[in-house]
Amino acid sequence: MKRLLVPALLACRLWAQVLTVAEARVDANGDGVPDLLGQTVTIQAVATCEGTLFSTTGLSFYVQDETAGINVYAYNPASPGEVGAGDEYLITGEIKFYNGLTEISPAEPSDFQFLGSPGVPAPLYLSRHRSINESIEGILLVIGSLPYGHWVTVVDTPSSAGGGWNFNAWNGNSLIAVRVNETTGIDVSGIGPGTRLVLTGIGGQYSSEPPYNSGYQLLPRYQQDVSIYDPSIPPVFHLEVQGNPFAPSLGEVMTVTFGGPAGSLMDLTLFDRSGRAVAHLAENMPAGDRFVWDGTGDMNESLPMGQYILLLEGTTQSGERLTTTETVVVAAPLR
Repeated sequence: MKRLLVPALLACRLWAQVLTVAEARVDANGDGVPDLLGQTVTIQAVATCEGTLFSTTGLSFYVQDETAGINVYAYNPASPGEVGAGDEYLITGEIKFYNGLTEISPAEPSDFQFLGSPGVPAPLYLSRHRSINESIEGILLVIGSLPYGHWVTVVDTPSSAGGGWNFNAWNGNSLIAVRVNETTGIDVSGIGPGTRLVLTGIGGQYSSEPPYNSGYQLLPRYQQDVSIYDPSIPPVFHLEVQGNPFAPSLGEVMTVTFGGPAGSLMDLTLFDRSGRAVAHLAENMPAGDRFVWDGTGDMNESLPMGQYILLLEGTTQSGERLTTTETVVVAAPLR
């Protein structure tokens, strides 16, 4: 049975220094391995899923605080009982490392001190073109925002592997690997190439070789974390821009919509007046997408005001090449 805040604090190891999650998983030398590997630490964090959601043999769940997230892994004898999404704990355990994933591993039930149930933190929004990396491993994420015309586009049919399914999706020009564990009960039968999704899940990693800077995955928790969206973009070759010209310095954005015949692949590139490609907004993506553009280039830099050419290139399943352009103006604010 879970206990209230004051008794839990009185029962905790008063001598133990409580670290932030970022301090517990720190990798100061950048070798991909936590500096405190093998050491026992105590953290205070909130669970973002149920304790046994990602395991059938014990505990495997994720917790986070305001600084970072981390996997909690322990065998059944160490379980404190039911761990719910949104529960907060003091957790004492050994820092471990498994295929790129940093873990804290409690040894016995008393290594968990229940502090209350403040609720699951709001997911961190992973903006268009951004990928998952070490800095957000273990954090609850959301990729997509319908008010901003942002979703991911599935590349391949989910494949069965090791007690779950794997598939990939384009987030703008960044490829996101999605791992759906069988233990979550998520149905992936309606997902295939070209399916548009808004995804919520935890940033994970599976990388078996140093320097352990690859293999990042999104781990959905529930069926509602994999939300299919149909924006009803016509299957004809077209490029449309709305809100053009626009002034990014005032927070204005431009909406871009492009489409093509079913099965075609698209590249969308922005060129400056000298003919230099300054923003690759889509690369080898299935036809049919809509998103907002904030006036930034490939290095996330604010592009100078002026005139640009947006080039859409498509290749149909039969090999036919299609091209069209639109003129885009990044404007200065009116005085």
